[in-house]
Amino acid sequence: MNRRSLLPSSSVALSITCALCAPATTWAVDRITWLMPELDTVAPPSPGAASVPVRRGLAQPLSDYLTANWGTPARHEVLIANVKRSWRMVEDGEPACHLGVLRTPEREAVAYFFDTHLIPPHQLMVRRSALPKLPRFTDGDADLEKIWAEKQLRGAIVAGRSYGRALDALLARRPAGVIDEYTTSDFGGNMLSMIAIGRADYTIEFDFVLANQQELRAAAAAGNASGKGKVSTADLVSVPIEGFSSPVISGIACPRNAWGKRTIEQVERVLSTPQARQFMRDEFISHLSPEAQARYGPRIDAFYFYAKPAVSAPR
Repeated sequence: MNRRSLLPSSSVALSITCALCAPATTWAVDRITWLMPELDTVAPPSPGAASVPVRRGLAQPLSDYLTANWGTPARHEVLIANVKRSWRMVEDGEPACHLGVLRTPEREAVAYFFDTHLIPPHQLMVRRSALPKLPRFTDGDADLEKIWAEKQLRGAIVAGRSYGRALDALLARRPAGVIDEYTTSDFGGNMLSMIAIGRADYTIEFDFVLANQQELRAAAAAGNASGKGKVSTADLVSVPIEGFSSPVISGIACPRNAWGKRTIEQVERVLSTPQARQFMRDEFISHLSPEAQARYGPRIDAFYFYAKPAVSAPR
């Protein structure tokens, strides 16, 4: 196993050499690096056993599917890196593609995209004990600008991460000192732990990420006889943000150069088949809460089955 990482030694990157027997019908790539955030881990029930990686989020299943179905001889490498370093590699034109990144006009200027997910909107993640201090509208949605004006709650977000074009624009106009930015090894799981232990009062995240974190942390606690381990996020709840109810598009981003053009075109070939779209839909739906499935399920189905996920036209 080759190891490569932009993080401390606890984070590992897995290199997989994929030499398929089928003849190449288009082109061959010597090496492709798939960029993704750090995987969470859960200790298995047996006492003394080592922790094992758990499939989490949207990136890992995509990299597995692409590696297995690439169709031409290629060396696929998964590199664990935080979002700032990952995006810098794409901007610098390195032979690497970012999995599960929000599509914005600013990013399209430096990368080719293939859309893979229609994601329910971000929500505010807050401790239950802080809910009485949270300004809300009559429908229960959080008033983000009033939170900033009252200055009773302090926020925390991931540096370099996009929260969607509209929310990014609002965050850019926030008053000084109301939100701290942190560089993390993942897209926000560490933020949830910070909220849980009180280092900040709220963060912005997808509802399904919180649900997944709570499931993983509960499994870890159940399998850890000593009671030590990751911080529990069981006391965190998600609250919709007023004015931000539309889903956002996430996809795969490759550098806007000749290598990136060839690679994103092959990504499109692999992921545009009916089988691939069914796989992406089923994998993503499995992460959503019943409430999110009921509210956004028809739009997600339409995204996968009635219109082919979009690829930015190389030019």
